[in-house]
Amino acid sequence: MARNLAVIRLEAIYRSLMLRFFYRRLGLLLVTEYPKSGGSWVAQMLSDAIDYPFPRQSFPPFGRAIYHGHRIADLGLAPVVVVWRDPRDIMVSWYYHTLFVSDKNHPGFVARHRHLLDFKDYDDIRCNLPRFIEFNFETPLSPKFSFNDFFDRWYGDANAVHCRYEDLLEKPEDELMSVCQQLGFDLSRDHCQQIVQRYSFTAQASRSPGHEDKGSYLRKGVAGDWKNHFNSDAIEMINHYLGHRLKALRYLP
Repeated sequence: MARNLAVIRLEAIYRSLMLRFFYRRLGLLLVTEYPKSGGSWVAQMLSDAIDYPFPRQSFPPFGRAIYHGHRIADLGLAPVVVVWRDPRDIMVSWYYHTLFVSDKNHPGFVARHRHLLDFKDYDDIRCNLPRFIEFNFETPLSPKFSFNDFFDRWYGDANAVHCRYEDLLEKPEDELMSVCQQLGFDLSRDHCQQIVQRYSFTAQASRSPGHEDKGSYLRKGVAGDWKNHFNSDAIEMINHYLGHRLKALRYLP
């Protein structure tokens, strides 16, 4: 059931106030990402691992909780978990999300993106990606900042705990345990394995990674899928905008 828009906006204000004024006092934990980097997945697993509530579409309690979002405001929060993903894969996932995935809480989301981009054939992602990449770096609609803005805010922040989507796919137990340890929580290997299995792509999407559903929030669950969609123009476009950032994030040798 779709939530009332006024309630959604009020909740957003409440969350912002909580982060700004009660972060340390209540022991809040922010998980931030550029969209489609796996932040919700990380927040779900952390909620189970450290026994913090993770209210996804409801008012958070006035107490400890995990907040998830796409935030670059420097509020001096610590600790913060920052989730990274290859921005080339992000562009592919974000393309399908903004142009195909219906959001019951924001019914105009896809329509606004389609209106602004106005592609002749939305299924022709190889043809459309260069323009889509340019749009999201030059005039992003949601969020109102680019991947570069996110990178420039969080990369190298020593007060943050950093993790990568690709590492979570390859060795999820090790990566989750590392994040918990950096946050000051002990997590047994057995408990960690149970959490990883509970929130795996297969468990949540009811299909194996690599089996695509373009209309799902959990579309494919793999890394490196950008190679199946990028043409030479898309590669040139994203390299132009990202500059040194791909290498800094270890996505280039």
